[in-house]
Amino acid sequence: MAKTIITDRLKKYRLSKIILLLGLLISGLSCNTKDVYYTFNHIPARGWDKRVIERFSPVIEDTLCLYDIDVSLRYTNDYDFRNLWLFITCKAETGEVITDTLNCILADEYGKWFGSGWGATYQQTIPYKEGFTFPRKGKYSISVQQGMRDDVIQGITDVGIKITPKEAAVSR
Repeated sequence: MAKTIITDRLKKYRLSKIILLLGLLISGLSCNTKDVYYTFNHIPARGWDKRVIERFSPVIEDTLCLYDIDVSLRYTNDYDFRNLWLFITCKAETGEVITDTLNCILADEYGKWFGSGWGATYQQTIPYKEGFTFPRKGKYSISVQQGMRDDVIQGITDVGIKITPKEAAVSR
């Protein structure tokens, strides 16, 4: 009889540990889903023409929250430069406009690419605005234009915008 009670307690203890581990795993995975907006636009194989503006349309509901806004780039060994200049414009439905220039450093002085990659393709997330507050609720338009001297650049395959609440952005 005593052996049965000990076995039952041991089973309950193991079951509670399994449930606790599953709960921690699920909560850990859910931390990665706190992005308010994360979208990529594909750049055509013929290259990114400086006259082509990539547009993103996030909808912001919380104006009290601080946000981190990042630019995500995917690129290949075919990209001929160490950096990439971007002109970024954020426009609210009300007409308020913020325009910035962002210098994205993609490789070190020896040509070693930054970011993570597989084969000849790399991805890097570059901070654009940290602790940014959107002034109004609603739909915003974020435009990204390449600002390099060449009219068409090869090797940039995708450009994206990621908007994350500040407290969730700590786990990047």
